[in-house]
Amino acid sequence: MMKKILIVDDSRNIRITLKRCLEDDNFEVDYAMNGEEAIEKLTKEDFDLVFLDLKLPVMDGMEVLRKIRDMGNDVYVVIITAYGTVENAVEAMRLGAIDFIQKPFTPGEIRDILADIQMRERIEEGKITDKKEMIEFAKLCIQNHNYDKAEEYLIKVNQNMNPSAESLYLLGVIYEEKEDYEKAKDYYRKSLNLSPSFSRAEFNLNKLLDKEQSQQ
Repeated sequence: MMKKILIVDDSRNIRITLKRCLEDDNFEVDYAMNGEEAIEKLTKEDFDLVFLDLKLPVMDGMEVLRKIRDMGNDVYVVIITAYGTVENAVEAMRLGAIDFIQKPFTPGEIRDILADIQMRERIEEGKITDKKEMIEFAKLCIQNHNYDKAEEYLIKVNQNMNPSAESLYLLGVIYEEKEDYEKAKDYYRKSLNLSPSFSRAEFNLNKLLDKEQSQQ
């Protein structure tokens, strides 16, 4: 069961907002103001979850994430972003970070993402019953680097149920990882057709289109 959470953010307001919300739900909360402090705490203590801001002084969030994994630490990581986009989404996925929250966020959004992660911990493959569980199981597969099984379940969602912008986006990231850029672009477009404001899909699509144009 998830109990201990580390908040890594150089913004005092963000740290206080998250800390209050999490402590209200009886989590034990600590915080770090920069990447070096976060790595030091993670070296000395065990945490169940890390909220990690991408924009940190000296060492950015992606570098912190790399160092966490280099330590052999498989702690859940939720990336905090001010813009709803992650420049290195494929690398983040490879490093097992697939949960994102965009500033400004509400206590309800924090509780929703915690509920999703806790659901993921309880899911048994043979007992999956609905779309939400399928998507969360696919995320679990991604975190375990089983991209083929994640792809299988996300395709089931899109073929047999009403697809979501997130499930389509995740397929896009998986195909981008596999260097099947045409399929990746197709799924990012489908994600945006469902949710035109889904900034992560828009960012990734534009990045691939820019790369394609620069190679012509």
